[in-house]
Amino acid sequence: MVLPVLHNLHRANSHYSYEDIYRLVATFRPDQVGVEIRQEDLTFDNRYLTNNYPTEMVHLAHQYSSHTFGFDWLGNEIAGRPIPDDWWAKHSRIKSLERSFDQVLSKTVRDKKLLSKVNELSTEQMKIAKTATAAQLADGRYDRVCADYYTALDKLTRNTQYSELPRFYSDRDRHLAMNVIQHLKNYPGNRIVVVTGADHHGPMVRTLAAVSYVNLVPVP
Repeated sequence: MVLPVLHNLHRANSHYSYEDIYRLVATFRPDQVGVEIRQEDLTFDNRYLTNNYPTEMVHLAHQYSSHTFGFDWLGNEIAGRPIPDDWWAKHSRIKSLERSFDQVLSKTVRDKKLLSKVNELSTEQMKIAKTATAAQLADGRYDRVCADYYTALDKLTRNTQYSELPRFYSDRDRHLAMNVIQHLKNYPGNRIVVVTGADHHGPMVRTLAAVSYVNLVPVP
């Protein structure tokens, strides 16, 4: 089962709380739980994990401990290294681009119609995220809006320094799915739940659905 989650937005969604995540995972009775944390980071202490990863990922990593595997990928610039305390604020190029995106590109872009479309799709994503249950978040509607958003974002940022953002997002989707597949190869027949951010759910499901030895179970 691929379970989409909302990170901090669970605090704003009365239909899909953190406790709902933990209940769904427990009810599935998994042999293993995949969390959006780098495998090499699972051995670090709670302070390190909470500084770098979403609340629900850290909770599940602790709750299922030896039955947990990590599949996150944060980019080549930090690959194979521990994440420094000031990484996100001062050193991550992607985070720096994200912070300046709205302030700079929205004021300089010429295609205002395309910019409007990107903003409308982002608003639609947020609308679904704040009201959907887990099953509704996984029913394909959010995935379609998300795919449209990233397609529009790619067009909007083309030939700008911000074109690196959609490329990174696409690369991350691919790495996450490949990391999961690499793990699944070694555990045929296991009941495994993969807990991933909602934006990654569509690409993850599409990739896993094409793997012959994977039997996807819908989110209840």
